[in-house]
Amino acid sequence: MKFIKVLALILTITICGYAHAEPTNPKVLVAYYSLTGKTEKTADAIAQASGGTLYKIRVEKAYPDNKKELRKELDKEIAENYLPELAPSDINPENYDIIFLGSPVWGNHISQPVKSFLTKYNLSGKQIIPFVTHSGGGRGQSFNDIASLCTNCVVDMDGWSSWGSGVGRKLDKWVTQQLGGIK
Repeated sequence: MKFIKVLALILTITICGYAHAEPTNPKVLVAYYSLTGKTEKTADAIAQASGGTLYKIRVEKAYPDNKKELRKELDKEIAENYLPELAPSDINPENYDIIFLGSPVWGNHISQPVKSFLTKYNLSGKQIIPFVTHSGGGRGQSFNDIASLCTNCVVDMDGWSSWGSGVGRKLDKWVTQQLGGIK
């Protein structure tokens, strides 16, 4: 009988301890690269819907403004798998739990600056939720690119893909579903 009373006391203390425990909210980062502004609009909407911190991935050397020169530069980077140097930032993505990661789709893949981001930081154990914008060609291999470059991450292979900026209520609902009501 004494054993049952002790067990009941331990159970009561344990339950009361959990009842008073503070819930922990994961830190959310919305990291993205945008060349034309489409991905940036989507990132802004995701940050607003999630309450996450916005982080613009910037390259050290700007891309050419001339469309012909730009296309040539991007094609060369993709062909050579060149990873551009990223500009410094005050935000360290390693300090976040959930990372919405955005990129335009270039040649069926994520942009080279996002590849640089994934190789620069150790995101092991992080939940990565991809989102991409495209000009009608779909997400291509972009989510697979993220999964292969982000080793030891949990990558949501059902990320967001939209033609253009893709903002609106549907995006807000998707963000809420991704966070499972956490905000």
